[in-house]
Amino acid sequence: MTSKRSRETGGRSRSAKTDRGRSVPNHYAEAEPAGSSEAHPVDIQVDGLPDIAARRRRFGEMLKALQRQVADQLAFIRLMDAKLEYSTLRERTFFNVGFERGLVAGRAESREASKASRALAHQIGLAVATTDICQPHTAAALLDLARAIVLGLPIR
Repeated sequence: MTSKRSRETGGRSRSAKTDRGRSVPNHYAEAEPAGSSEAHPVDIQVDGLPDIAARRRRFGEMLKALQRQVADQLAFIRLMDAKLEYSTLRERTFFNVGFERGLVAGRAESREASKASRALAHQIGLAVATTDICQPHTAAALLDLARAIVLGLPIR
């Protein structure tokens, strides 16, 4: 998101100032480095994509050509400011909603994994409780099993 300023629009920012009526937290703003006047990290990453850069250049050329043909330059600038504000709001909202959906999906997946983990731990606990092997050997066997799982080795 840019914050270009124009003499014709009285130095007002061309980007949205507030996100009134947001129904999700503003994760986009939270990702902004503290005290930074630099571009937003998400913008830097997206702007570096070749397809985005090529389209931005092509759009800039088209915009300049159209602006030369417009009689009321101030109305044209106001129109472009409104379009940029709309686009900025949409992009930030998509980022925030996508972030929220990812959080929800991650939490659901984590809960499901926790249920499965608890069930596995219960089964292991039952097996340990019903074995005739002494406690140190049981612990060693469980550690060997855990090591094999972590290293991706075959479980024997």
